[in-house]
Amino acid sequence: MTVPGKNFEKELQKSAVTEIAQDVWLLEGFIGDKFFREPPSSNIYIFRDGDSLLILDTGTHQLYRQRMLDIIKRYKAEGVKRITLMLTQGHFDHASNNTVVLESGLEWRFLLPEPEVQTINFFDDALKDFHNLEEYYDVYSTMFPWGGETAPIRMANTLSPRLARRAVKFAFGHLFNGIQTLADKAEILSLESRVTKRIGTVELTGWEVGRFFAIHDASHTPGHISLYDPENKLLISGDVTIEINPAFFYSSVDKCQEACGWFRQMAEEGNVVLAGDSHRSKTFFPELFDRYGMEALHPIELADIAQGRDRCVDFFSMFENYYKELKNEVLSAHSRTGEATVAEILEELLASRAPSVRLKKAMQFPQFPSRMDVLVAKVLKDAGVTPRHEGKRIVLAPVTA
Repeated sequence: MTVPGKNFEKELQKSAVTEIAQDVWLLEGFIGDKFFREPPSSNIYIFRDGDSLLILDTGTHQLYRQRMLDIIKRYKAEGVKRITLMLTQGHFDHASNNTVVLESGLEWRFLLPEPEVQTINFFDDALKDFHNLEEYYDVYSTMFPWGGETAPIRMANTLSPRLARRAVKFAFGHLFNGIQTLADKAEILSLESRVTKRIGTVELTGWEVGRFFAIHDASHTPGHISLYDPENKLLISGDVTIEINPAFFYSSVDKCQEACGWFRQMAEEGNVVLAGDSHRSKTFFPELFDRYGMEALHPIELADIAQGRDRCVDFFSMFENYYKELKNEVLSAHSRTGEATVAEILEELLASRAPSVRLKKAMQFPQFPSRMDVLVAKVLKDAGVTPRHEGKRIVLAPVTA
């Protein structure tokens, strides 16, 4: 794992710790523009539920470990006896401090949805995703630019894809080195153990954990959950509502859009009046948007929490429309190019003036973990497009009605 330098440590110190409702804490994470050198860290949420604490995600960097321990110490003194650890999803930026529970001095359990057993194996999960992407396009020449820290991978690909794969393995090996996730100690939440719960007119599937309902939305990852707290009418949408989706080939634009529709409806019915996710940041987002000339889709995008019914409706509507527009723009670009490679379809897509495309275009990889080539490949795969090899080219024909 990357060890923060002094300047980066100062950046991390800027992140806030906020009690967003009684005994509900938001530990603001980190988002920057140097993904491999200064990795992101998810927001962390800590809830008191009687004599228990629920910790949702543990972030990336050591600074957050001490902040969690400070809150745990306070509640331990007030009689809390146990901790339940859950993750919105199993990626490294959400799970690198899981061993904090070992230092808590409390009983603990770690609940992990069955599909996330693969995801939390970071290294193999990342490499498998690259392997699956290679079926649809030349990943190493399309994804990795010549300039900056990805130049060695691009150069390696000119010699052979095998060499490029080795370079990618090295990069991810360095990023994930030394992280202990406690996955081997987790209690697995099987898909068969899910229950159905109706909140207003919205029917959801997931797991009941204390007073909370862990909604299995299967969006950003196959086992992704969002967390609903009925006591505070609070919904934490994890990585359902992040601009980089689809971040992986197994991410689902359709399921992200569908989940946002559920959550918008819950807010419209008054069952959500407080909402957050895994990467909203009032500290870091405004600065990044200014630096890259990005135009926010809505002012709520730059806040850390949506407060009140109307703001929650705005928040989830914004992302629901974002995913809908991205998907339509990809399919439209493909219809104009006709049979083409992912790179050729992407070139056509980049000419779009749609707000969603302009925003995603500005979040360039590897500064941000947002890859428009993955967006193109995933949308077309889910639309039923199958790749065909023509010599060294991998072409995709538009689906005909």
